[in-house]
Amino acid sequence: MPTALPDKPDLSEADVLLLQQLACGALHGAISRASGIEQVRVGAAILTLLTKINARSRFHATALGAGWGLVQDAHVMNPTGNPLSAQHVAVLAGLVGGEDAAVTAERLDLTVNTVKTYTQTVLRTLGVRSREQATAAAVLGDLVPLRALGVGWPAVKLSRLRQQAKAV
Repeated sequence: MPTALPDKPDLSEADVLLLQQLACGALHGAISRASGIEQVRVGAAILTLLTKINARSRFHATALGAGWGLVQDAHVMNPTGNPLSAQHVAVLAGLVGGEDAAVTAERLDLTVNTVKTYTQTVLRTLGVRSREQATAAAVLGDLVPLRALGVGWPAVKLSRLRQQAKAV
C-alpha cells in the first residue's frame, strides 16, 4: 500500500517558480529576473508563499517543495563526497523541518554555536551555498526521511515513496 503525503497546496506557476528559485539558492535579484517580480517585492512574495504552504522558513519551504515534487533539483555545486555524521544529519533534519539553531540545539543537547558550525559543515559537504539548497538536496538525495518535514509526512525517504508509487 502506497504511503500518502499531506495534500499539496494549490500553487500558481509563479509560486512554483519562486519555490524553485529559492531551492537553487537564488538571491532576490536573480529571483526578480527569473520571475518578473520587482526586486523590492521579492521578500513580500516569499512571505506570501510561506503562508500558502504553511512553511516555517524559506529552507523549510524548499524542503516541502522537494517532498511534493515541485522542486526537482537543488543545484548542488561541488559535493565533497564525504559522508555526514549522525549529528550532522540530525542538524540537517532540523533544517528540513524549519527549526532555527536554538530549537535544534535544545533538541540535540548541543550549543547554538555547535549547531551553526555543523550547519556550515553540512553546507560545505553537500556543496551548496544556502540552507534552502541544503534542505532541498537533503530531501531529494534521501539524506533524511520525509517525516522531518513535519506532522503528517511519512517516515520513509523520497526514493522509497517514488518506488511505492511506481509499484501501484
